[in-house]
Amino acid sequence: MHVDLPSDLRPSAARRGAPSNRGFALLWLASVLVPLLSVAGAGAFSWRAVEAEASARIERTVELLRQNVMRTFGAHEAIMVAIAHAVAGRSEAEVRQDPAVHGLLADLAAAAAPAVSGVLVADGVGHVLAASYEHPARPADLSDRDYVARLREEPGERAVGVRTASRPMGSPVIPVARRAASVAPRAEDGWILVSSFDPRALEAFYASIVETGRDVVALYRLDGALLARHPPVTTRLTEAQSTIAIGLLNDLLARPDGAEWITSPIDGVVRLFTARPLGDWPVAVVYGLDRTALAGAWRRRMVAPAAGGFAAAALLIALTAAAHRGARLQREQAEARAEAEAQLASAGRAATIGLLAGGLAHEVKNLVQAVRSGARVMDRRAEDPAEVRRCAGLLQEAAERGGRLVDAMLAFARASVQSEEPPALDVRAALREVAELLSRTLGSGWPLRAELPDRLPAARGDRVGFQSAMVNLAANARDAMPGGGPVTIRAWTEELAEPLDKAGLPAGRYVVAAVRDSGIGMDPATLARLGEPFFTTKPPGIGTGLGLPAVRGFCARAGGALRVDSAPGEGTTAAIWLPVA
Repeated sequence: MHVDLPSDLRPSAARRGAPSNRGFALLWLASVLVPLLSVAGAGAFSWRAVEAEASARIERTVELLRQNVMRTFGAHEAIMVAIAHAVAGRSEAEVRQDPAVHGLLADLAAAAAPAVSGVLVADGVGHVLAASYEHPARPADLSDRDYVARLREEPGERAVGVRTASRPMGSPVIPVARRAASVAPRAEDGWILVSSFDPRALEAFYASIVETGRDVVALYRLDGALLARHPPVTTRLTEAQSTIAIGLLNDLLARPDGAEWITSPIDGVVRLFTARPLGDWPVAVVYGLDRTALAGAWRRRMVAPAAGGFAAAALLIALTAAAHRGARLQREQAEARAEAEAQLASAGRAATIGLLAGGLAHEVKNLVQAVRSGARVMDRRAEDPAEVRRCAGLLQEAAERGGRLVDAMLAFARASVQSEEPPALDVRAALREVAELLSRTLGSGWPLRAELPDRLPAARGDRVGFQSAMVNLAANARDAMPGGGPVTIRAWTEELAEPLDKAGLPAGRYVVAAVRDSGIGMDPATLARLGEPFFTTKPPGIGTGLGLPAVRGFCARAGGALRVDSAPGEGTTAAIWLPVA
């Protein structure tokens, strides 16, 4: 039966797997940036959705405004058609003096109120003949009005005048006018029919439908003249403002659908504008939605994504912190394990030296005895130069033998510095040195046999650790045979076609160095505990239980494993498997 003693954690691998500060810095950054970018993406998507909804909403609002103004202008058109029929074929004197004409004008204005605030009839040059507000109408000259000039230039068209004060009443009005035929000999001298409405009523309606206090609703003439607006304009527009307004109005009217962000030339506020013309009337309605309305809707939409992003960031930060703590703890544990294994290896070497102390004492005693004998012979035969030289040669040989012994023992006692990648190891040469040392130190009752092939490939592992491990195994073999017996060291190569999971050995080529004894062997229960620190089968005061753990630690650092094959009464074979370098 055999047992494999792999290592659960290899210090060199642990050091290679230690978390880098740079890696965790990127992880910390990602734990913040990923939720932030997600929230930013959700914010951009939400803003586009809010903007699209706002655009659709103000499109509906502008259509409502357009229908409202169309009804107003439709009422004016109907009134002017009715008046045209009433004054057809009449003279100026008849229109001015007939109370029935005044009554008709008054009835029409009252019926269409508040969409219509006043109706009047003027002659071809703009002198008022009849009005809805009084009879007879006071003289008033409208010849300087822009809509009168327009009708003179194009008699067949309708005209909408700019916002002005009515004459003679003085109230603010927006006039709507058209030409009508009269009995005058010239067509251009026909009637001018005017129906007007109070822009303040229109502005009050605008104020009732805006979404925010900073929204703008306006009625423009197509030449850029501002007719009505909410909020109202308190100062007269400059020529530059009017020019900009005309350009922006034309741009909006060129977009049959959708809205556009525009900076208002009147107050400089950026709004989402849209505009619609009123059929064949030379006017258009405009709505501008303030950004604050969109911002409020966007903020409400972003409550859930922002909360989710914050929660995700908090979770990622917590997980990163936990991972960082775990990695730091794992690194500290790996470092502690590496330090403990280094101490264990050092203790194993010390234990090996202790186990070999008897053999060392015997060897040193022989050397001392040789020196003493040579010294006595030289003292007695001082007059014989040849004998003195012979004794000196023996003393020199003994000194060299002692020096080699001391050098070998110092190599085992000296701590080795383990690199990240174990250096290439000449297993055959190292085993020859170990065999030379053990042949002198194991004792005469335990003859050493070294069965080494002529060539072995280089393996991974440090020389000192390997030799210390082999001495440990040889010392265990000696102690397993209290009555004496041969200790055999063998080496060979082994090819694993498949991983040996139980031993922790991947597939590959290995150099195997084994120590064999013919002792009492071990039962399965004892084999199961091999490798436990401080566990030993030796009598108290003899074994420390550190030998095999030290060998196991060396194998793990080299990427190999220790395999022990034993059975009661059949002896034990302990083999070190090292990967080929």
